[in-house]
Amino acid sequence: MATWYPFGCGEDVKLREMGERRVIDSIRKILQVEGGDIAKRQDDCAVIDFGEQYLLLTTDMISQKTHLPDAAIPWQIGWHAAAVNLSDIAAMGGEPVGLAVSLGIPRDYNKEMLLALMEGIEVCAQTFGTSIVGGDTKEAEYITISGSALGRVPKSDVMFRTGAQAGDVIAVTGELGGAAAAHHLLQGVPGDESALKNLLEILPRIREGMALGKTRAVTSCMDISDGFSSSIHQMSQLNGTGYTVDFDKLPIAQEAIETAGTLNVEIEELALYFGGDYELLFTVKEGKWSKIQEALEDTGTKITQVGTVTQVKKNILIRDGVAKELENRGFEHFR
Repeated sequence: MATWYPFGCGEDVKLREMGERRVIDSIRKILQVEGGDIAKRQDDCAVIDFGEQYLLLTTDMISQKTHLPDAAIPWQIGWHAAAVNLSDIAAMGGEPVGLAVSLGIPRDYNKEMLLALMEGIEVCAQTFGTSIVGGDTKEAEYITISGSALGRVPKSDVMFRTGAQAGDVIAVTGELGGAAAAHHLLQGVPGDESALKNLLEILPRIREGMALGKTRAVTSCMDISDGFSSSIHQMSQLNGTGYTVDFDKLPIAQEAIETAGTLNVEIEELALYFGGDYELLFTVKEGKWSKIQEALEDTGTKITQVGTVTQVKKNILIRDGVAKELENRGFEHFR
């Protein structure tokens, strides 16, 4: 049984010494004691048995101080708050069916700005086939938005983080490093419209996730909001396998390549370790790649093979023919 201390008692361990993933692991131990199977799965969404389907439930929060550049406009803030929740639904092959949003807003916040923020949330929801079904408003010192998205997926189509086997192909949607490039650009040009758009107006891969699920060729999947490398390590740990990634095959955004050159930053830092891209990282049964390509052809989204799942429990990066350890780094709260 896990040891639990009432507030104000026990060990004086600061969250900054743990990081988000260890904090979650500690919380999970308590849930396992009191909630049975509720905490066993470690997927992008909670999964609820509902006849021939699974209901998917996720919640995600953004904070003005943690997630948002100062130049972000209210509409973009709203879009971003909705999109990060829908991304979790996409990672499991789900179809969104509703989004609830709770707002913490300063008392001196402008009414028109609030309406623009809500419009951003609504437009994002409608763009990806769902709507706002409820929420709450409270006064807060800084803008804080907590969303909860509900989705559904046929049991035969659901994609979990677990299921990868040695020999599977590792693949990713879209491009890597675009969010990192935008972040660095905004440090020098805070109001750059293109950078703000790339960082905040993310596109949750709903159509892509549903198409991938229907192939039944995907063995595992998650979104890479915390960074490509961090996600690889999470998948590796959950599946008890190793992942070998070919850096030269990674679909790196042109903006990231240019930013790395301009700022003299190592391109690996932008493409692998920063986060914020909200693409799908997935594994595919050996010999089923053509089926994946056919399924995603109508979406117009790039998909790229980037490596192979292995039996050896090590995560390796191969660049220019040289193999080295793929570091377990990425964005992590409390760090």
